[in-house]
Amino acid sequence: MTIDMLKKKRNKTLRNIQRSGKRKRFLLLFFGFISLTIAFVFLSGNRSLLKLHSLYKEKENLEAKKEALLKQNQELKEEIKKLEHDDQYIEKVAREKYNMKKDGEEVYLIEEK
Repeated sequence: MTIDMLKKKRNKTLRNIQRSGKRKRFLLLFFGFISLTIAFVFLSGNRSLLKLHSLYKEKENLEAKKEALLKQNQELKEEIKKLEHDDQYIEKVAREKYNMKKDGEEVYLIEEK
């Protein structure tokens, strides 16, 4: 091999290295751009992951409130039944909530400090 052939071979190798470096850089930029585009699509807009997560949390909160209201509704229905049919319960409610008393009964109020 002559010196010219070695120089040509070296130049070819350098060009190949430069080309592969450019290709790597291009692929890196290309996949980086694609990744950023996908991340932007998933993290913004009406159907973004952040929006879906917040809607899921809101749904959980609303379901918990619904359960609490159903329980409260059932308790109120039971109290209505008691108020319609249980005379002792009616008397208890009248005494506790409305400070009523029977005839001839004395009431003592105790104040808390």
